[in-house]
Amino acid sequence: MPFELLNYQMLLPQFALVLARVGGLVMGVPVLSSQQVPAPVKVWLIATLSVMAFPSVAHTLPSDVSMAQAVPGMAGEFAIGYILGFAVSGVLYAAQIGGNVMSHQSGMALGTVFNPLFDSESTVLDQVWFFTAMAIFLALRGHVAATLVLLKSFENIPPMLVGFDGSLADLMAQLVTHMFELAIRLVGPVVLTLFLTSLLMGFLTKTMPQMNLLSVGFSIRVAAVLFAGAITLSFSGELFADAVDDSLNRIAAFFENAAAMGMRAAHAG
Repeated sequence: MPFELLNYQMLLPQFALVLARVGGLVMGVPVLSSQQVPAPVKVWLIATLSVMAFPSVAHTLPSDVSMAQAVPGMAGEFAIGYILGFAVSGVLYAAQIGGNVMSHQSGMALGTVFNPLFDSESTVLDQVWFFTAMAIFLALRGHVAATLVLLKSFENIPPMLVGFDGSLADLMAQLVTHMFELAIRLVGPVVLTLFLTSLLMGFLTKTMPQMNLLSVGFSIRVAAVLFAGAITLSFSGELFADAVDDSLNRIAAFFENAAAMGMRAAHAG
C-alpha cells in the first residue's frame, strides 16, 4: 500500500499536465465556460475527463518531470486546449453571428432577451440558431471528433515540448476569418430573401398606393426571415460538418508545427 500511494504521488505532475490541457478545452467551449455553470460542476467535469483521458495518453507524458517543472508547463497545455476549444466552437459562434445579422435586418433586434450562456443580451434568433447549430454539431458527433483530436494532440505535441511563435497569431486569424465566412454563408440566403421581400413590397407600394403595406410589412419580413432561416438550417448540416473538419485540420497542422518547434528547441537546449 505505501508503494502504491508513492506511485500516485509520482504521477501527480503528469496528471497536472493532462488536467491543464483538458481544462483549456472545457473553458474554450462557450456552453461549458459560462458563468451560469457552477464552478464545482466545471471542476468535476475537468477532473473526470482528465481521469478518463490519463490512461490513454500516459505513454506520451514525461516520466522524469517534477511538480515544480509541471506548473510552468501547465500554461502551455492550457493554451493548447483552449485553442482546440475555440476552433470547435467556431461553428457555434458563426451561427450566433448569423442569427444576430438576421435579427437586425428583420427588425427582431428590437426585442432582446438576456442570454445566460454569454452573460449578455441577445435576440431570440441568436439563441435559436446557436442551439440549433449545437444540436447539429452533436448529431454529427463533433464532440467525439474533438475528443479524438484532443487525445491525438498528446501524441503530436507531447507535454512540455510545445513551442509558439508568430504562427499562433496566424492560426487565430484564420479561425476568426473562417468563422465569419461561415456566418456569411449561413445568413446569405436569408439576407437575399429579405432584399427580394423589400424590393417586392416597394414595388407594390408604388404601383398600388391604396394598399397599406406599412401595417403588415414588419410581419411579412419576420415571416420571410423565419421561413428562409428554417430552410437554410435544414440544409446546413454538410456545411457545419465541413467547417468543423476544416477547423480541426487547421488545428492538427498547427499542432504538428508547434511540436516540431518544441523538439528543435529541446535539442538546441
